[in-house]
Amino acid sequence: MDIQDKLKLKLQFFADESNEVDENNDETTGEGERKEKDEKTYSEEEFNQRLNDELKRRMKQKEQEKQDAIEEAKKLAKMNKDQQEEYENEKLRKENDELRNKQARYEMRDIARKMLNERDIKANDEILDFVVSTDADETQEKIESFSKILNDMVQAKVKESLRQGSPKNVSSSGMSKQDILNIKDDMQRQQAIARNRHLFN
Repeated sequence: MDIQDKLKLKLQFFADESNEVDENNDETTGEGERKEKDEKTYSEEEFNQRLNDELKRRMKQKEQEKQDAIEEAKKLAKMNKDQQEEYENEKLRKENDELRNKQARYEMRDIARKMLNERDIKANDEILDFVVSTDADETQEKIESFSKILNDMVQAKVKESLRQGSPKNVSSSGMSKQDILNIKDDMQRQQAIARNRHLFN
């Protein structure tokens, strides 16, 4: 693969959005008009500027990683053998603790999902992130409080939707069935029947 091919592949990293258009969308309509693509075109200067900015950002990132590695090596060089072993052990302990906490949270997510399902709550990842912790008791408390809050909110909404105003007075015209039937004009009679439907049931 030559340098031109590599550059072509790397250009995709700088794209704002992918404007993939289905071939069917590009067909002509009945009037012969084509749909226009909204593509942003860059001048050579703009493209070079974006390319240079991205290269600078990546170079800074690599330089920072390099500096961190150099500092770590200097730190280890200053220590004697026992200190190096102790330092390495401490790093391993921290990593081990992080992995255990991660594993505990993962297992608690399954337990929390089951507990929420028992309460008829469909748990998505956001809800699980909110209620799950590494401690089972704390997770249980969070689930119970979340469930209570959710149920209270649902009950309030149900009460609000069930609350109705006073029924409307259906017979506002004050006409009797016989009065409506005595109306000579067909349109007026049908309108009166529609307004006083309860008299004809």
